[in-house]
Amino acid sequence: MMRKILIIIFIMSISSKKSFGQDEYVINQSKFLQKANTSYFGFNQLGRVGILYNSLRVNENEQIDNKYAFASLPFQNKNFSLGFDINYFDLKNTGLRIGLTRFTYVYKVQLDNQLFFLPSIYIGIGTRSIDSDSMIFADQLDTNSGFINSNSIDPVSDDLGVVNNLNIGASFLIHSDKFLIGISLKQLNRPNVSFNEENTFRESIKFGMQLGYEFDINPFGRSYLPRYSYLYTMLNTVKEGNSIYTQLEQKFNLGEFNLGLSQQTSMVDSFSLNNVGGTIGLNLENFYFNLGYNFPLRTLGKVYAPSIFEFAIIFDFSIYRRNNRGLYKSLQIDNYF
Repeated sequence: MMRKILIIIFIMSISSKKSFGQDEYVINQSKFLQKANTSYFGFNQLGRVGILYNSLRVNENEQIDNKYAFASLPFQNKNFSLGFDINYFDLKNTGLRIGLTRFTYVYKVQLDNQLFFLPSIYIGIGTRSIDSDSMIFADQLDTNSGFINSNSIDPVSDDLGVVNNLNIGASFLIHSDKFLIGISLKQLNRPNVSFNEENTFRESIKFGMQLGYEFDINPFGRSYLPRYSYLYTMLNTVKEGNSIYTQLEQKFNLGEFNLGLSQQTSMVDSFSLNNVGGTIGLNLENFYFNLGYNFPLRTLGKVYAPSIFEFAIIFDFSIYRRNNRGLYKSLQIDNYF
């Protein structure tokens, strides 16, 4: 029994370490802000679908695949939007898979002519599974021949199955076409993610704050920049347990093109700059394409700082809302009216 408990604790410690900042390990956060704050599903009451893939490489032998898809559906006459997203992380070497599927309701309140309040709630189903075939138990090792048997009769292997849990959260955004303020609360019910019914392992509540401001860097229509040129700066910070994660992003929206910079930091006992990265994006009619890469600034010890390659596509089926082709601001309110 003690051996079983130790194995479960070890696996959950891996899960906890890898899963911290799952939502936050996205380079292009300004386009996928709903991962951090579900109120973004109702942003400008846009109808959109999108996919994101990133590969997180911790070292030469360990890789995590992150697959994400979402859809938002506005009901403009009713002043609300619905959101759906699904996210899966696959930890290759350990056989651990972490998933979360969420359904979100966002209500729109107009506070002023150009100021909007978007409260939201979500209900999610979380899953965690371990492929015991990816693990090697003691009875599989043949010390005489050096071979590894394909099957194990260790009873612990039967306990490493699938665990499901309920995940509840709430958030809000206040924004205009110049600034954005958001607060998010995730895992309010502190879901139990333990693989063993005899031992409880509950997630911590995640508290998040988002701030953004957009500057018009070509207000006088100078010819050396595209007519619609903006600099969007954003901060997303998350507190989970005793750890604090922060991402800064600076995105230059230059007509159909955009270029971004990002910096990721963490506070785990001490401050650490984890990653710096960049993105390049293209708006092509109602499609948005993006590539990104983060360079790790590795620190020995407790800081988890993977290198990240990222690819994303978003399809906006509210294409007829814009009067000005090439006006691709990060903060928009034109579709509310």
